[in-house]
Amino acid sequence: ILKQMEDEMFADQKDTIATEDAAVKAYEGLIAAKKKEVAALSKSIEEKSMRVADLGVKLAEMKNDHEDTIEGHADDEKFLADLKKNCDSKAAIHEEEKKM
Repeated sequence: ILKQMEDEMFADQKDTIATEDAAVKAYEGLIAAKKKEVAALSKSIEEKSMRVADLGVKLAEMKNDHEDTIEGHADDEKFLADLKKNCDSKAAIHEEEKKM
């Protein structure tokens, strides 16, 4: 009877050890997979952060260009008004010279 109990205990112990070894291997595999996943996601975050930074710089440049364009447009409008005024005065002078 004792021999049978001993055999059963050793068999149970072997099964438990085998189950535990399988669980350890599965855990190690899971940890390795998660480490790879963390590395890939970290790289993705870094790339996206760089992209956000680049887009921020481009946005600032575009805002500056827009402001410059608005200022340039105002200057162009003033120039156009002066040009029309000068053309009108020159046309008037030309008409007077034609009459003479």
